[in-house]
Amino acid sequence: MKRLVVLFLWLGISVGLWGQETKTLTNKPSRLAGERQTQSRYIITPGSDAFLMTVRVWGEVQRPGLYDVPIGTDLIEIISAAGGPTSKANLSKVRVIRTDSSQSEGEVQTISVKRFVEKGDVAIIPEIRPFDTIVVPMRPSQYVLQSLSWTQQFMSLVSIYAMITYYISIARRN
Repeated sequence: MKRLVVLFLWLGISVGLWGQETKTLTNKPSRLAGERQTQSRYIITPGSDAFLMTVRVWGEVQRPGLYDVPIGTDLIEIISAAGGPTSKANLSKVRVIRTDSSQSEGEVQTISVKRFVEKGDVAIIPEIRPFDTIVVPMRPSQYVLQSLSWTQQFMSLVSIYAMITYYISIARRN
């Protein structure tokens, strides 16, 4: 009987863990952006005369993080450098946050990358400036699915607890 309880417990835990998602960040920033902002807004790459600027990419992209990109890079190129959007990305509301050291608040632009993909309207894609932050949000439907995932995991734990108590009560009767 104890073997059966252990088997069910192991099966319940393994099924609960199977549905979990893991994310790994693969890009490694060379230095903190804050250090660069006090020194210089641009970086010269070793071995070439190209100027690079630091940009932050957050949210639903394959590899979020800090990126050193050439001057003149646009939003599409930076999202592509970050591995492209995930399947959960809301491309109609991508935000570009512009920070300037002379202002206390940043300027926020909302860009519809989805419209660019559908119609090819290049005019809506901004050129990125040094220390811009790009935020690719999650689609609203994904919030619901994420909540359902947590509910499913909770119900699995309740089910496992109920099975364990049931089998323990049967074992005590015998």
